[in-house]
Amino acid sequence: MGILEGQLAEIAQGIAPADLTAIRTVDLADRIDAAPLPPRVMAALLAHRIEFEIDVCELFDAQLRGACPPLVDARLPRAHGTAHIAGAVNLPAADVTEASAAALPRAPYIAVYGSDALRLDAVRTAHALAELGYSVKLVNGGFAAWIAQGFPVEQVETERAIAAL
Repeated sequence: MGILEGQLAEIAQGIAPADLTAIRTVDLADRIDAAPLPPRVMAALLAHRIEFEIDVCELFDAQLRGACPPLVDARLPRAHGTAHIAGAVNLPAADVTEASAAALPRAPYIAVYGSDALRLDAVRTAHALAELGYSVKLVNGGFAAWIAQGFPVEQVETERAIAAL
């Protein structure tokens, strides 16, 4: 049982639905210091986020220790072919099948990254893998965050690197 099924339900007990909806966006404009959710509920939601995300620094550290989870690059093949995180397998959401997922190395979870934090490419691929029964974590910030940290990449087609990223 994860945070959402267990702790969130437990924490939310005794909090009336009106408490969760009482603070509306209009109210927040006048009260910038107001919390959008009760602190206990927010803590549970943030703990849940930690369960299903990994940041690029943690991922790089895992690579250095030889403990990196299998990596899936959810970007389009052209972007992956230009540059990607070492060891990543290119698997956009449209290509996720039982056979393609079964070809991934077995591990406690699969780390999935996309272009950046704004696009949903990683979310779609992670969702498709989770639907097939795989445990997944999203790489927070995606490939853009990896590049921003200056971490190494494998480059294949360097002449088109800027256009594809």
